[in-house]
Amino acid sequence: MTDVWKDDNYRGSIRKVVVVGIFKEPDTRKIFEDEFADRLKARGVDATASHKIVSDAELADKDVVIGKIRKLGADAVLVTRVMDTETVKTHVPGQGHGYIMPVYYGTYGGYYSYSYSYSYEPGYTATEGVAYTETNLYGLGDEKLIWCGRAKTKFSATRYELIQVFVKTMIDGLSEAKLFR
Repeated sequence: MTDVWKDDNYRGSIRKVVVVGIFKEPDTRKIFEDEFADRLKARGVDATASHKIVSDAELADKDVVIGKIRKLGADAVLVTRVMDTETVKTHVPGQGHGYIMPVYYGTYGGYYSYSYSYSYEPGYTATEGVAYTETNLYGLGDEKLIWCGRAKTKFSATRYELIQVFVKTMIDGLSEAKLFR
C-alpha cells in the first residue's frame, strides 16, 4: 500500500458488499472479484462478485450497476481499478570468474604448477512490471467514499498469485480501518 484514506466521519460497519474489478480482460475481472469476495466471506462479510449480477457490457453504465447492487441489498460497493502500469528494464552486466588452482602435489616440482580456469556468465536484461491501483469503498446510501487504498504492485508472479497478494493487502488495510472484521 502506498496511500490510505478513511472518512473519519463514517461510523458504520459494512455488512453486505459488492466487489467490482475494472480490468481490460473479462477473465481477470472474474478471477479478481471471486478472490476478493471469497476472502471477505471468510472474514464474515456478505460479499458478492459483481460479475454475478452485472455483465461486462453493463459495467460502463453507473446507473445500471448501482441499481443492480441496491436491488441485491448491499450497503457498500468496493471498486478496484488499475490507474497506470509501467515496465522497468534493468541491464545486468555479464560477469567473468577466474580461478587459480594448484596442480597435483605428487612431486616437489608439482607444488609450483598451477592451472587457471575461467568462466563467463553473459549479461541480460531483466524486465519487471509495476501496476498502480486504487481500491475505493463507497457507501450505497449516499454514494460517498468511505475508504481509499492505493497500491504499487510488482508483477513478477503469475496473475493469480498477484491477485491473491493484492487482495490480502487490501483486506488487511480495510480491517485496520475497522471497516471489516
